[in-house]
Amino acid sequence: MSEIEQNSYIEWPAEPGDLIKVMCWSGDQPVQTHKHKFIEIAFIAHGSCTHNYLASDVKLIPGDVFIITPHEEHSYKIEAKTIIYNCLFYPHALGEDWNKLKDMRGIHDLLIVEPFYRLETKQQEILHLEPADATYIEDLFKKMLEEQEEQKLGFEIIHKCNLSILLCLLGRIWVKQMSGSAALYKGKRTLLAEALQYIENNLDSSLKIEDLALKAYLSPSYFCILFKKTLGLTPIEYINKIRISKACRLLEKEELTISQIAEAVGINDLNYFSRLFKLLAGCTPSEYRKKKRLY
Repeated sequence: MSEIEQNSYIEWPAEPGDLIKVMCWSGDQPVQTHKHKFIEIAFIAHGSCTHNYLASDVKLIPGDVFIITPHEEHSYKIEAKTIIYNCLFYPHALGEDWNKLKDMRGIHDLLIVEPFYRLETKQQEILHLEPADATYIEDLFKKMLEEQEEQKLGFEIIHKCNLSILLCLLGRIWVKQMSGSAALYKGKRTLLAEALQYIENNLDSSLKIEDLALKAYLSPSYFCILFKKTLGLTPIEYINKIRISKACRLLEKEELTISQIAEAVGINDLNYFSRLFKLLAGCTPSEYRKKKRLY
């Protein structure tokens, strides 16, 4: 994220003429209090963190989206590696389409009505995306990053179109979330935040379903049902995915052996680690390390 200025405002992280900027932030260090003069859409793709806004802390987990409007101070407490996609933009980047978009139901509530009442309610609404929606939104962010980096013919137009699509999709999700059934879903999802952070912080240990369920104040059986429904993976599938993701990062460090890496992600059986790695990463740990050395 951009370097924080003394007055806590961050500079626009692109050329002055570029009014839309997509970023992918990855790290495990806290982000200090800051504010900006543009609109920010943030999407949590991996890990978990705590967002501080209006002196209130909100736990965020994969699939969460929130909007920060201009001149609002906020910060992140990050205890484990987290990946956040950001779309930063000035409204006039969309030209006349901005006037149409901001008047649409859902988008109007998300960008104008909800922010207006934040000072009164002392809280911020978080969009909690269901697994299918989260996958779609993450893919859209990746496409926007690709267009931005490659800058092929007409990328400026495509960039604006993709931002309009993103806003429309989030507006639809907002309307859905405000329904009674989605409000119940939101409450259940919040229960998983502590369990997910526990997983991130204890990958090198034996993780038992019973202990994770206790973190969410649920029975083991209901915890597994809710976990699958919310994240689209079983607890074991999620833990394996996080373990192999961390193993990939560790394999890029020359000083660690593959056996040490397996132990660092909580797997003491080297043969099992190699099989699981190949299943999820498409190659063996040794092959992965060799590929990284080529770049």
